[in-house]
Amino acid sequence: MVQYSGNDPRHAPDIQETFASKGLLVKYDASGLLMTASVTDTPIGYTAAESSRGEDGELEAAGTGTASILPLDGLVYLKVANAISAPKFGLPIYTSQTASDNGTVDDDSSNSAVLVGYYCGDESAISAGDFIPVWC
Repeated sequence: MVQYSGNDPRHAPDIQETFASKGLLVKYDASGLLMTASVTDTPIGYTAAESSRGEDGELEAAGTGTASILPLDGLVYLKVANAISAPKFGLPIYTSQTASDNGTVDDDSSNSAVLVGYYCGDESAISAGDFIPVWC
């Protein structure tokens, strides 16, 4: 199974927070890239991996670390915030409502959540924290 679309990741040298996972939505901010933190944030891409690590092996801090970012194009694998018990192919996927899970997606469209794409996986139950296939 291919993890990425046909697009190459781009190196983002100015991140404003640490990205601890792949598949997290990112948004533009004048001070540098951030994870989406509100249902109304407009994502511009997603992380290809966690952000960079220093010589000590720890994730680097905001302002010093870097991240590889992919565009929201074609088939992408995004991290889901909440369990989805009975997903159906074509289910709309939105920016997450869960404040503690910034950068994630779910199937809840309330509070003017931004549409990210459409679920294109099987109909097995999805657990919180899983990576799901989404057409953007």
